[in-house]
Amino acid sequence: MGKLVRIEVENFKSYKGNQVIGPFHKFTSVIGPNGSGKSNLMDAISFVLGVHAVHLRSQNLKDMIYRSSALREDDNTPSTIRSPRRAHVLAVYENDHGHEIKFMRIVNSNGQSEYRLNDRQVSYADYNKALEKENILVKAKNFLVFQGDVESVASQNPKDLTRLIEQISGSWDFKEEYETLQKEQERAIENSAHAFNKKRGVSSEIKQYQEQKTEAERFEALVDERKQLVVQYLLWKLFHVEQKIHVLEADAEKKKISAEGATEDQLKLEDQFKMARKEQASIHMERTRRELQIKKINNDLNELRPATIGMDEKAIHLQKRLEQTKTNGERVKRDHDKQLEVVKGLEQDLENLNIESTSYEGKFITNRTKQQLFLSEFCLKQIIKLISQFAKYRYSPIEAVEEQQQLHNLQRQRKMELEDVERKRSKLEENKTRLAQLAEDSRQITEDGTILTGDLQALTKQLTIRKQEANALVREQVELNERLQVTLNKLLEVNADRRESEKERRANESLAMMKQIFPGVHGKLVDLCRPTQRKYEEAVATTMGKTMESIVVDDQKTAMECIQYMREQRVGTATFLPLNGLSVPSINDRFRNYTRGARLAFDVIQYDKQYESVVQYACGNTLVCDTIAIAKNICYEKNEDVKAVTLDGTVIHRSGLMTGGQTSSQRSSRWSERDVEDLMRTRDKLMAELNELSKQKRMGSAEEQAKSDCAGLQTQLEVLQEEITAAEHRLMDVNREAQHLQTNIANSEPLLEKAKKDLETINISIEQVEDRLAVIEDRIFSGFCSSIGVRTIREYESLQFGLSEKIVERRAQFSAQRSRLETQLSFEREQLGDLAERLIKLETLFTQDTEALAQLELAREDLNKKIREFTVDLSKFTTELKEQTQLEDEKQRNIEQLRRDLESKGQDVNGYLKEMAKFETEVEKVHAERVSIFRKCKLEEIVLPLLRGNMEDLLVDEVATQSSDSMDVDQPSQRSIRSSDWEVAIDFSPLGSEQRNNGDSRLEREFQAEIKERSIQIDQMAPNLKAIARLEGVEQRLQDAEDAFDTARTITKQAKEKFNTVKQKRYKAFYDAFSHISEQIDRVYKDLTKSATFPLGGVAYLSLEDSDEPYLEGIKYHAMPPMKRFRDMELLSGGEKSVAALALLLAIHSYRPSPFFVLDEVDAALDNTNVAMVANYICQHASDSFQFIVISLKNTLYEKADSLVGIYRDQEANSSKTLTLKLDQYQD
Repeated sequence: MGKLVRIEVENFKSYKGNQVIGPFHKFTSVIGPNGSGKSNLMDAISFVLGVHAVHLRSQNLKDMIYRSSALREDDNTPSTIRSPRRAHVLAVYENDHGHEIKFMRIVNSNGQSEYRLNDRQVSYADYNKALEKENILVKAKNFLVFQGDVESVASQNPKDLTRLIEQISGSWDFKEEYETLQKEQERAIENSAHAFNKKRGVSSEIKQYQEQKTEAERFEALVDERKQLVVQYLLWKLFHVEQKIHVLEADAEKKKISAEGATEDQLKLEDQFKMARKEQASIHMERTRRELQIKKINNDLNELRPATIGMDEKAIHLQKRLEQTKTNGERVKRDHDKQLEVVKGLEQDLENLNIESTSYEGKFITNRTKQQLFLSEFCLKQIIKLISQFAKYRYSPIEAVEEQQQLHNLQRQRKMELEDVERKRSKLEENKTRLAQLAEDSRQITEDGTILTGDLQALTKQLTIRKQEANALVREQVELNERLQVTLNKLLEVNADRRESEKERRANESLAMMKQIFPGVHGKLVDLCRPTQRKYEEAVATTMGKTMESIVVDDQKTAMECIQYMREQRVGTATFLPLNGLSVPSINDRFRNYTRGARLAFDVIQYDKQYESVVQYACGNTLVCDTIAIAKNICYEKNEDVKAVTLDGTVIHRSGLMTGGQTSSQRSSRWSERDVEDLMRTRDKLMAELNELSKQKRMGSAEEQAKSDCAGLQTQLEVLQEEITAAEHRLMDVNREAQHLQTNIANSEPLLEKAKKDLETINISIEQVEDRLAVIEDRIFSGFCSSIGVRTIREYESLQFGLSEKIVERRAQFSAQRSRLETQLSFEREQLGDLAERLIKLETLFTQDTEALAQLELAREDLNKKIREFTVDLSKFTTELKEQTQLEDEKQRNIEQLRRDLESKGQDVNGYLKEMAKFETEVEKVHAERVSIFRKCKLEEIVLPLLRGNMEDLLVDEVATQSSDSMDVDQPSQRSIRSSDWEVAIDFSPLGSEQRNNGDSRLEREFQAEIKERSIQIDQMAPNLKAIARLEGVEQRLQDAEDAFDTARTITKQAKEKFNTVKQKRYKAFYDAFSHISEQIDRVYKDLTKSATFPLGGVAYLSLEDSDEPYLEGIKYHAMPPMKRFRDMELLSGGEKSVAALALLLAIHSYRPSPFFVLDEVDAALDNTNVAMVANYICQHASDSFQFIVISLKNTLYEKADSLVGIYRDQEANSSKTLTLKLDQYQD
C-alpha cells in the first residue's frame, strides 16, 4: 500500500501563505502547544480527502480560508494586508508502484469547492473514485480518528456500533433498496392472502346459495298457507264487525231522541236565567252608581279633613308663636331700656371727663404765667456757666454718682409697676363686664330653649297619642284581614270542592263507561286493595301517592284503547297500569323482619292475587314505621338506602330528605248552599268594615303634620342648644381669664409693696445726697440767687420746670381714662344696636303672625261649610245604597236558584249525551276496527273476495301510531273515514255457517294461533329468495377469484426473490466485515493491553443481538482488562474505556485499511501506562504499508515516533508555522 508523503497548504485556516508540512514517515507525531494549529492540520488532511465541512469544525467551507483579523490577538493592530479570497490543500500521495499522486482541493470566498487530481480539475465523483482506488473511503472515514472520537465510541450503544460497521462494510448502501423491496414483498404477500381468502369465500358462498334455493321453495309454500288463513280470519272478523255496527247505531239513535227533549227544557231555563241576570245587572249598575257617588263624597271629605286638621294645628302653632313672640318682645324691650341707660351714663361720664380736662388745662396756663420768671441775657449766660461748673463737680468720681443712678432706676421701676397694675385692673374690669353680659345672654338662651322644649314635649305627647290610635286601627285592620282571609279560604274550598266533585264525577262516569266498553278494565287501584288495619291507611295512602288513582287494565292494548276513548270524549287525563307490561321491582326479603316497629308496605295491604304486580309496583321496598324515631334510625343511623313512611304520613326519602307530617286523608266536607250564603255575607261585612277603617286611616294626615311640627321644633331646639353650648364655652373662657388676672394681681401686690419699701430706702439715700449737693449748690449759686431774688437754686428750678412735669403726668391720666370710657361706650352701643334690631324683628314677626292667623280663621270657616254640605249628601246616598243592596241580594238569590236548576237539567242532558256518545264511540271504534282490517289488507296486499267495488277504491287515512309505553291521554286524534261510506261490498260466501254464527273470541284465538304457528315457521326459516338468481353470478366470481389468486402468487414469488437477493448482499457485506473485526478485536486489544506484568493482555470480543439479520439490531462490545472479571463497558474506568474504544477503532480500520491512519489526540484520556502501551502498538504495526500520523501532547507517545512535525504560532506573521525533525538518528 502507499503512503502520504507531505501536505501543502495555502491560506488554510491558521496557515498563512503557502506552507509545506512533512515529509511524513511510517510513524509521524505532530506536536505543539495548544492553539498553535495542530487540529487545523487534521482538518487540512480531512479537507483535501473530501470530508464535508460539518465534520471540520466549521459551518461553511469559506470558513476554511485564512483570515488575519480572526487570528490577530490585538484588535487595534492595523492590517495592511487584505485577507486572501481562496485557499487550497495539496496532498502528495505515493502508491505501491512509487508513483506520486497529487490530490488538491480548493475553496473560494463563495464557499465553493474545486477538486484537482494531478493538477487536472475533476468532478467530486472522479476525485472520490481515485481515493477509493487507494482504499481511502471518505464516507467511512477509515483513514482518520477525530479528536473526541475515542470517547464517543466508548460511550455509544449497540445500535450505533451496528451503524458504524454498516458504514465500514458497505452494507449501508443496500439499506434503502432493502427496505423498499421488503415493503413490496409484504404488500405482495398481503395481496396474495387477500386473493386466497376471496377465493375461499366465493366457494363457500356457492354452497350456501345451493342450500338457500331449497329453503326458499319451502318458504313460499308456507307463505301461501298463511295467506289463505289470514283471508279467512279477516272475512270472519269483518262479518261480525258489520253486525255489531248495525246494533250500536240503533241504540245511539234512541239516546239522541231523549237528549233532544232534555235540551229543549234546558234552553227554556237558560232564557229565564238570562232575564234574571239582566234585571240583576240593572240593579247592580244603579247600586254601583250610588257607591261611586258615596266614594266621591268620601274622597272629597278625605281631602278636606286633613286640610281642616292642618289648619287647626297651624292656628294653634301661630297662637303659641304669637305668645312667645310677645313675651320675647317685652323681655328684649326691657333689656333695650336698661342698655340705653348704661350708654347714657357712659356718655355723661365721658362728657364730665372732657370738662375736667379742659378746666385743668386752663388752670395750668394761668399758674404758669403767674409763677414763671423772665431772665435777662446776662443772667442766662451766668446761669449756664454756673450749671456747667456744678455739673463737673456733681459727676466727678469723688461724688455719690452711684446713689443717683440707683435712685433713677428705682424711680423708673416704680413707674412701670404702677402702670402694669393699672392696666391689669382695667382689663379685669372689662372682663367682669363682659362676663356679666354673657351670663345674661346664656340665661336668655336657656329660657328660650326651655320654652321650645316644653312645646316639643307637648307635640311629642300628641304624636304618641295619635300613633297609638293609628296602631289600634292597624291591629283592627289586621284582625279583620285575617277573618276575611279565613272566609275567602272557605269560599275557595267550596269552589274547589265543587270543581273536584265535578271532576271526580266525570272521571268515575268515564271509568264506568270504559268498564262497559273494554272488558280488560278492572278499576282504580284504590278500589282493588285496602290496608290490613285502619292504622295503616295514612301510611299506605302516602306510600302509593298518585298511583292510588291509576286505572288497572289487562294489557297495553287495552290501555291504548282507553286513552283513545278519553281523548275523543275529552274527559281529562288518567294513568293506566297494564298488568302484563309493568317493570316491577323485586321485594327485598331482608326488610320483612328488619327491625321491630317496621315492615314492608307491601305486606300491610290486602289484594286479589291477580293484582300483586300492581301493588308491588306502587309500594316497592318502602317501609312502614310506627314512629319517626324508628324511621330515622333506619335511614340515618343504619344508612339503609330505602324509603320510610311513618303512620302519621311523614316520609324520609332515599335521598335523605324528610317531608310530610300529620295530614287528613279525608276529602273536604261538602258545603250546603246556606253555608255558602253565610260565608258570602260575612265576606261583604268584613270588606265594608275594612273600607271604613281605610277611610279613618286616610284622615290621619294630622299625624304627619304633628311629625313635621315636632321635627321643626327639634331643629330649633338643636340650634338653641348649640348657642347655649357656645355661650357656656365663652363664659368658661372669660372665667378662666378672670381667674388668671386675679392670680397675677395677687402675685403683683407683694412685689409692689416690696418695691415701695426699697424706694423709701433709696429716697432716704437720695435726700442725704441731695442735702450734700444742696450745700454745694448754695455756695455756687448764692450770688445768682441773690441777683434774681430767690433763696436757692432749687426754688428757681421748681418755679421754672415743676409745673411742666405735673401737667404731662395729669394729661396722661386724662388720656387713659378717656380711652377706657370710649372703648366701653363703643361696646355698649353695639349691644344696644343688636337689641334694637332684634326688637324690630320680633315686632315684624308678631304683625305677620297676627295677619296669618286672621286669614287662617276665614279659610277654616269656608272649609267647615263645605264639609257640612258633603255630610248631608253622604247620609242621603248611604240610605239609598242600603235599599238597592237589599234588592240586589234578593235578585242574586233568585239567580242562584235558577243556576242550580239549570245545572241539574244540564247534568241530565250531559247524561243523555254521554250515553249517546258512548254508543257513537263504540260505533267509531268498530268502524276503526273495520278500517284497520282494510288498511292491513291494502298495506299487506291481502286480496279479499268482493261483491262490489275494488280494493284500490278504499280511502284509508294514515292514523298516527302512539308509542306503546305512553299511558297518558294526548290530544284527540282525527277520526277515520267511516267504512260505510265506501263503495265496496265484501263477499262472505267463503265463511261457513258455524263461523257466521260464532263470533266468540275463542274462535279468534284459534285463527291467530294457526296464523302465528305459520309465521313462526316462516320467521325461523329466513330464506334468501334471490338465491337461485344469484347462483350463476357467484360461479363466475369464483373463476375470477382463482385467476386473481394465481397472479398474486406469481408477483409474491418474484418480490421474495428480489428481496432475498438484496438481503443476501447486505448480509454478506455486513457479516464479512463483522467476522474480520470480531477476529481482529481480541488480538488488537491484547496488543494494546499486554505488558511485562500481564504478558497475555486483556480479552475483547463482539456479539450479535440478531444473528439472522445482524444489521437490524445492535452489536455488543465486551472488553476485559487484564486480571479483571467480566463487566459491562459502562462499569470500566475512563482509561480502560478509551483503550477498549481505540482497540475497536483499530480493529475496524484493519477490515479495509487505508494506507495511512491519522489520529487526533487519542491519548488525551489515557494515563502514562496506557499511553506507553498505545505507543508500543503503533511502533510494532507502523510500516511502509501502514503509516501512522498521530497528534499528541504526551512525550511518552511522540518520543517513540520516527519523525516529529512541530507546529508553533508565529506572532509576527500571525500564522501557524511547522518544523520537521527526524528522530531515528537520536534513538538509543
